[in-house]
Amino acid sequence: MKNKKIKFLVIMIPLVILISALSGCIAPNAIQTKGWDHVDNEGTEVRLWGFLVLGQNFKNWDGYFVYDTEFHDELQHYENKVEADSYTGLNTFSVVIGGLDRATEYHYRAVGENTQPGAEVRFGVDHTFIPGGPRVLVLVPSEIGVESAVLEAELTHLGGAPSCQVYFRYGTDPDNMNQETTKQTMTSTGKYNFEVTGLTSCETYYYKAVATNDVDTWDSILTFNFQAGTPTVETFFPNDITTTTAKFRGKLFNLGGTAECQVWFEYGDQNPQQLDQTTDAIILTTTGEFDIDEEGLEPDTVYYTRAVANNGVCEHRGEIKEFRTLGGVQDTNEEPIDTQDVEGQPILNGLLSRLIKRYNIDEETLSNILEKYPIFNRLLALI
Repeated sequence: MKNKKIKFLVIMIPLVILISALSGCIAPNAIQTKGWDHVDNEGTEVRLWGFLVLGQNFKNWDGYFVYDTEFHDELQHYENKVEADSYTGLNTFSVVIGGLDRATEYHYRAVGENTQPGAEVRFGVDHTFIPGGPRVLVLVPSEIGVESAVLEAELTHLGGAPSCQVYFRYGTDPDNMNQETTKQTMTSTGKYNFEVTGLTSCETYYYKAVATNDVDTWDSILTFNFQAGTPTVETFFPNDITTTTAKFRGKLFNLGGTAECQVWFEYGDQNPQQLDQTTDAIILTTTGEFDIDEEGLEPDTVYYTRAVANNGVCEHRGEIKEFRTLGGVQDTNEEPIDTQDVEGQPILNGLLSRLIKRYNIDEETLSNILEKYPIFNRLLALI
């Protein structure tokens, strides 16, 4: 029943979008204001981005932007209007505007005018930008220790300033990262890092990269997190699955600051929340992929498994993977596989016999299938 519901939704959602588009029913948020990018190094030229909701297309829309140094409720009150100069297959549109004052804050909206008769103009919410603001990206930590971590980031634009100060905000609350690292001064773009110490092992910390210059401060759009002292492990799908055995596989990405780490797999055949069996553990001293062969599984059974890592300080579990063991003992009376002619067709007689036996297909029906679809003969002849 669950699969049928999913298939129903997969079919219905695009259908609803299509019907809405064809019927002239245009959602109020059909046009959305998106972000902006630097175009020049001086911080006086930027590209503004907008988005047209899926289900619509640019054959029926003209996109443009309005911008001003003040916020306005009405589009006609914005001082500047510029037509979009770029449309993409991802339903985004954009425009480059220049001659800006790098220290001034500007307001802008993406606007779309539908070309169908009687359709309304749609527009996104008001966003702001300061052309001379810097840009910074947050990166994954390069090292995670028992009570420390090295945070990584990259300064990608100085905003036309001769230098920027860069640092990190971090804390255990993603909505209140109330600690800051020491500020560093950079005169060119590039990567930077900082080692934070005195952390609580197994505690989750959140952090952002920050850059500030003479006109603006920019926090990285993304927030990353890590756990001090915690190894990181990922579960891979098992290999070499037979009726009673499987090769469980995983990857250890870091040891969490210790010299070695124990890894193993927990699994079960009841449900993903009841992994009541475990493999033997192995000790790793370096990161990388690992595998453990497990025996004694039940034939034709669905199992759930995940990798586990414990370095003596903290423990981490990977995502759960699902697999099924092969069926039981094969019928010893099955005919050997050999190639013969059946009604003049070069096919694998033994394979066909097994198909007939397993799926209760009579030979006359099978011959008709082979006659109607000769491609099966060519495929079987290649086996």
